[in-house]
Amino acid sequence: MKIIVDVPLHAATLAALRGQSGLELVTIDPPAEKVRPLDAALVADAAALFCTFPPANLADMRALRWIQIASTGYTQLYGLDLPARGIQATNARGCFDVPIAEWNVAMMINLLRDLRLMIRNQDGAVWDRSARFQRELRGLTVGLWGYGGIGRETARLARQFDLRVHVLTRNGRTGPRGEVYAVPGTGDPDGTLPDRVFGAGEEAAFLGGLDFLILALPLTSATEGLLGEKELPALPRHPFVLNPA
Repeated sequence: MKIIVDVPLHAATLAALRGQSGLELVTIDPPAEKVRPLDAALVADAAALFCTFPPANLADMRALRWIQIASTGYTQLYGLDLPARGIQATNARGCFDVPIAEWNVAMMINLLRDLRLMIRNQDGAVWDRSARFQRELRGLTVGLWGYGGIGRETARLARQFDLRVHVLTRNGRTGPRGEVYAVPGTGDPDGTLPDRVFGAGEEAAFLGGLDFLILALPLTSATEGLLGEKELPALPRHPFVLNPA
């Protein structure tokens, strides 16, 4: 099987793949950060493609049967009509739960303590010991709109800071995660961490008690425009909204 790799790969992983019999691994250097064509002669007989963005000349990959993308979101595959060509596509769901959940926690701390102003003060040699830079996460409430891998790992970290965790799901329940990849030891595999769970139709009650709102849903036609003129007034005046989605 010939595999085109158009993403950066960890050296040890690359070496392990090259050591597998029956695989021909072709790495593209530098890997793409945008849509652009690849050498048609090089990719024409490739059966698999590992990329972030499929190449502009995807039609030249006449032997292609599988695309693995290096992201959880897959909007870059829209309009390619992969089923008509018999091409299967897989995403990287679960691989980024940890870094995105850590970003969520970092942003909660940075926003609550006004890190941007703190750094500006530092740059300007201003010594300001205001209480605004000393606010604590402990005892506040974070709301997770969506409870997939990112939401579950954010909940696990939030509980370490003694945050209350509220969750909004379509059915008002949080059960076992199921057969989805998760980094061992992370997340909430049994769905038991939230303090409160809300369902469809309870958006106003969910939003009304939050200090932080985190949108942890994939972008689809059903979720686009999820937070708007109806939902924002339901929030208290002080919360921060994070949109890792």
